[in-house]
Amino acid sequence: MFKYTTIAFATISTLAIATAHSASIDEVRALEPQTLFSTIDSILEAPTLKEPDVTIFTSGAHYYKQAITSTKPQIITSEKFVPLSGSKSSVIIPPGASALVNLTFTAESRCSEPDSNMGNWCEVSIQVDGQEASPKASTFGPDTYAFDSTDTGTESSYSWESHAMDRHICITNKSTTEKKVVPVNVLWKVTNFDGGAAPSFWLDDWSFTIQLAKGCRQTTSEF
Repeated sequence: MFKYTTIAFATISTLAIATAHSASIDEVRALEPQTLFSTIDSILEAPTLKEPDVTIFTSGAHYYKQAITSTKPQIITSEKFVPLSGSKSSVIIPPGASALVNLTFTAESRCSEPDSNMGNWCEVSIQVDGQEASPKASTFGPDTYAFDSTDTGTESSYSWESHAMDRHICITNKSTTEKKVVPVNVLWKVTNFDGGAAPSFWLDDWSFTIQLAKGCRQTTSEF
């Protein structure tokens, strides 16, 4: 049963789904990529780190759109986030205004690590004004967002696939006189848990779309 209790909306919706439930810590650990942290139990169980089941972004009509595309292949083996060349951009928020920044990234992807039985993956993060847009994969530190996977070394240099992600964030310009220039960028990296040669992360034919909508209200809800 999904029960929306957000008071920002006049209508309260209830969706009945018999199989829906909040995942336990063990289920999260089993089903989602987790970086190997020695303090993972304390991180995931700490009450102060509880996150909402659902985050809702509400705004008006879109008034700005930019699409950046590239057909030039790029490859990295970096284990730290680095900018995706060509994806850097910025948006402008007028004085005293707020906007919902909607971001979509799609790409032809390959994440390969031949001759390895380690479950590594390749990550993508979209940063807006120096922070990760929602859903934030790094909310609990050990969580990450796997854009593609080596599938324990079974993915080869011919394992091209199509992948996509959407991200959203509210940005407010508190100044009443100056416009706010907000940097936007796509970052990417790989994991390397066996400590040997890092996986190869290859992206091509990618598209990065940035849209702004008037005003922004962020609320939360529970299942």
